[in-house]
This record gives sequence, C-alpha cells and structure tokens, in this order.
Amino acid sequence: MAEAQAERGRGPRGGVALGFAIAALAASWNPIAAPFGLLVGVAAMVLGARALRTAGDRRLPAAALAIGVVAALASIVILLLTAGAVGVELPGEPVVKGRTQAELDQALDEARERTRAERERASKELDRLPGPGPSRVQRTPARDGGRDRSPPEADPR
Repeated sequence: MAEAQAERGRGPRGGVALGFAIAALAASWNPIAAPFGLLVGVAAMVLGARALRTAGDRRLPAAALAIGVVAALASIVILLLTAGAVGVELPGEPVVKGRTQAELDQALDEARERTRAERERASKELDRLPGPGPSRVQRTPARDGGRDRSPPEADPR
C-alpha cells in the first residue's frame, strides 16, 4: 500500500512538468510574454529534472525537460532580439529627435517670454488677496519661471 501511494505521488510530477514546458513554449515566441516563457521554462526544467530522478517511466519527464530547455532558449533569443542587443540596426532618421542643450534653452526662453505677461498679472492678483501672498516668499529668477521651489514660510499671525 505504501508503495502504491509513493508511486502515485511520483506519477503526476512528469505531467506537471510537461504542462509547464508546453506553457513556456507557448509564451516563448511573443516579446511581451517571453519573460513569462523564460521563467516557466526554467521551472519546467527543474520539475522535469526532479521528476526524471524519481520516475519509473522517464519519457514524460524527459520530454518536459527537453521542451523546457527549448522554450527557455527561445525566450532568451526573443528577448535579445526585441531589446536590440543582437543584430538590429534600424535604418533612417530617429522618429523623435532629441534637442540639444542650446535648442532646449532657446525653447524655454521663448516660452518664458510668451507667458511673462500672464505670470505677472497672476502674481499681482495674488498680491491683492488677503493672507500670506507670494510677495512674502523669496522668488528665484532661474528657469522655474520665478516660482520658488522651497516650502512657504509659516504665517506669523
């Protein structure tokens, strides 16, 4: 009786490992699912190797181990190709061209000039409101458009 229970406990391991291997193989071809395919493929290899040591019939665990290896390797290849680490050199100009520091400075200066009147008007309106206003906070004329990045001081009232 104990031997039958031990045999039943060992039997499903090969099937579970094969199920993991098939799931890993199904996920290995898709760049989005390839990380899942890699993890499940490694799990299938571990389960297949463990089941191979204890199984009486070694066909199922051996198939799971082989398919797990193929799935993990395929996932690695897909991830490398997708990430551009292997043999990918895109022709043509970039879709989004980055700005140089001089171009960025010029664009920020233009935006600052376009919004100067509105910012001054808003500052005057805030100064007219009762309570602690922005006039009590020291402003920095740097690139932040005159806004102070420090926390406001406590109201002395």
